[in-house]
Parts: sequence; structure tokens; C-alpha cells
Amino acid sequence: MPLPTEVLNQAHVRAPKGIVYGPPGVGKTTFGANTHKPLIVDCENGAAHMRCDRTPYLSNWPAIRSWLDALAAGDHGYGTVVIDSVDWLLRRLEEHVSGVDGDERKMSQTMNRSHGGYGNGKQVLKNYVYQYLLPMLDRIVNSGVAVVLLAHATRHEVTSIDGVTVEKSSPDIHADLVNTMIEWSDFVAAARINVNGVREMILCESPQQLAKNRYGITAPLMLDWDALMGEIVKSQPAAPQQTDPGATAPETNPETQTEGVNPNA
Repeated sequence: MPLPTEVLNQAHVRAPKGIVYGPPGVGKTTFGANTHKPLIVDCENGAAHMRCDRTPYLSNWPAIRSWLDALAAGDHGYGTVVIDSVDWLLRRLEEHVSGVDGDERKMSQTMNRSHGGYGNGKQVLKNYVYQYLLPMLDRIVNSGVAVVLLAHATRHEVTSIDGVTVEKSSPDIHADLVNTMIEWSDFVAAARINVNGVREMILCESPQQLAKNRYGITAPLMLDWDALMGEIVKSQPAAPQQTDPGATAPETNPETQTEGVNPNA
């Protein structure tokens, strides 16, 4: 059986997607509001003080989904979709799977009892995340729009590849989904205020924080979108040189030995 014809062999530069998490008041929503042409998808009613485009407070999953569908369809002019916050988005999705969706008559519904009981609701929740949420966010990213998921911080036990279990700060995401969301992300940044009172983000794993990035960033950065994008741009591979056998070699200044530079210009 022949292989499919489409094989990629070049680095693919795309809009970034990732998580920024931290304690209350560290500046997560402010970070999101200062991204490139942002739209804040307000899932927790905490962005009213931001002077940037934002949705109304979205208090249930159907309202959130309608916005995600529209953003994935394009033709909106935004450069970054900021989910504030992903832990609240997932709670609204969990309520939807449980059959609540804000209906006071159904407040006794639970994940374990929904969809025939026996914990089937947990699998339905995963299906929504794997088959709808992450593919929809990827559609937004693949259209050239960055996706930033803001999250609160909690403490999770993390087991290393060597079998050592330690407790670390990590995004406050549903225990069944946190690993999937981290794997999906290009970066996971732990936001904090350092000993000098400066807001910064950690993008490299440490004994205290869960963090990662696919850009080779090792040092802390200012909690600032431009600082992050500057490092991402630096990490991108150079475009391959196109050689033209008939092209004339560029002139070289004999005094400076620098191509194309005129010291008297």
C-alpha cells in the first residue's frame, strides 16, 4: 500500500498556543489584555476592568461554544484569543456534560450519575475536549491567531520519569485533563512576582513549578507578551537560502569585508 503523498520536510512557523497560570492578582488577565489584537473570552466574569475587546460574561457552555465556533470561522480581525480562564471554561463544560447548564432544577446532577452512571460522564467530558475543544482551538491557531489559556494555580503531585513524586505549582485544570492540556500547549508559563517585586514568567521546569516551552527558552521573562514573542521569534529557524546558478555574487567592500554595506552611506 503506497504512502499518502503529503509529506512535510520544513519547519512550520505558526501562531503560538499555550497556558499562563498563577495566583490571583499576579497579572494574568492584564497579560492577556496586552497581547496582539486580543479578544478576551470571559468565562469567569473577571475581565470587566480591562480596556480591550472582550466577550460578555459567558456563564454556560453553549454561550462559550458559540463564540469559539465564530472565532474558528475567521473574518474577525483579532490576533490573539485569550480564554479567561480555561479552568472556568472546563467547569462550564463539566456542568453541560452533567446536564446542569445553570438549571436550578438539575443542581443534583453529577458527572458520575450522568450518561447512564458508572462514571460515564467523565469519558463524555474527555470526548468533548479531545474531539471538539482542542481541535477547535487548533483551527483558530492554524488560521494565524494565537491562543492563550489563562489559569489559576494549584499544587499537583508530579511523578518524574525516574519515578520520583514531588508536589509542584501547576495550572488548576481538571485532574483528568491537565496532562492533555499541557501536552497540547507550545508553552506553559508560571507567572509570579519575584523577590524584587517584578512580575515575571517561568517557562522552564523547576523543582517548584511545572512549566515548559518548545522554543528553547531557559531564563525567566518579564510577564509581557512582547517579551515572549521576542524569544519565540529568535527561536525560529532561518528560511532556507534559494540558490540561483545565474545570480551575480553580491559586491564586497574590501575595507570592511561586509557584503552589501557601504561605510560611507
